[in-house]
Amino acid sequence: MDPLIARLGLALAIGLLVGLERGWQERDAPDRSRTAGIRTFGISGLLGGVLAALASALGSVSVLVGGFIAFAAIFAWYKAREAAHDEDFSVTSVIAGLGVFALGALSVAGDYRAAAAGGAALAAILASREVLHGLLKRLTWVELRSALILAVMTAIVLPLLPNRTMDPWGGFNPWEVWFLTVLMASISFAGYVAVRILGNTRGLRSVRSSVRSSLPQR
Repeated sequence: MDPLIARLGLALAIGLLVGLERGWQERDAPDRSRTAGIRTFGISGLLGGVLAALASALGSVSVLVGGFIAFAAIFAWYKAREAAHDEDFSVTSVIAGLGVFALGALSVAGDYRAAAAGGAALAAILASREVLHGLLKRLTWVELRSALILAVMTAIVLPLLPNRTMDPWGGFNPWEVWFLTVLMASISFAGYVAVRILGNTRGLRSVRSSVRSSLPQR
């Protein structure tokens, strides 16, 4: 099979996957009352792939850029009309449509594995609306601050530390020490989340299992 055909198929599949989720969310709406559904999202992904292929064949990235701008303008205009009719201020479907187009282009012009993973992640995030909103409502400021501190410790501080011994005896490695600190903090935070979600008994049992799995096996 021609690799281009397979990549275009992936671009279409990404759009259909996201469109399936969007269409299910609006399955009770009357026909022709919604701007985009499974077919529109599928075509959007395929359009991104086709324009990426044309840009590559013509050696002009402006084809893809111009197509993306035109698609964004048309899609946003129709969604704005729908939003005005429904008095809806959500921009999720617009961002999802732009994401589908971009992932379709990536599947043809870039790493198709990253495009497939991005499409699956996008659909999963869209499908998790109730879960994420419910979590946000139950989240306290202390919990949010703790999660942000842990993220900074992991994503910002840890990569900046040198991964080598700093003392004459070869026993102090800043990266390893900080990694152990992050690991212990992560286990503690995971334990708190488990207890909060599952309750004391099941949560503590889950924490013990996580600790055992993180320890080196003899």
